[in-house]
Amino acid sequence: MAGLTGFENAKFEPVGLVDSTGQLHGFHFRTHLFGAGVALDAFELCGGHPVGYKFQIIGDPEEDLLALLGRLIEKMRRALSTKHLTDDEHGLQIAEQRVVRGRIEWDDARNGRVPLLVVDGREIDWDEFGRMLMSFEGWQFKLSIADKSEEL
Repeated sequence: MAGLTGFENAKFEPVGLVDSTGQLHGFHFRTHLFGAGVALDAFELCGGHPVGYKFQIIGDPEEDLLALLGRLIEKMRRALSTKHLTDDEHGLQIAEQRVVRGRIEWDDARNGRVPLLVVDGREIDWDEFGRMLMSFEGWQFKLSIADKSEEL
């Protein structure tokens, strides 16, 4: 309907990438053609379900999908190179840089009344995240929301 000719829904093999702590993460890929664009998603699987890290990049459907994949993998490497949380004797803490990047998900345990956050590929419930924030009581913060295809 969009007048595209020759678009192929490429099937990419899973790729393993290492994070800043040396942990290997296996990513699967999915391509979505929509209107005037194509989205390429990368995600981890556990028990057949997407969990942990998820990434997306949007490109032109006329673009070489292999080039789009290359840009997505570079985006993934940049994200995996940074840890936003540390684990010490007091439990999970916000890392020294005082920046937290993650994804907002539905929390089935709380019927979606509060979000479940995914930070560094880990699920963090709202109460745990609030506990981490309390070490900064009296400080200011800035919350920025971005589409999953954008890089923060």
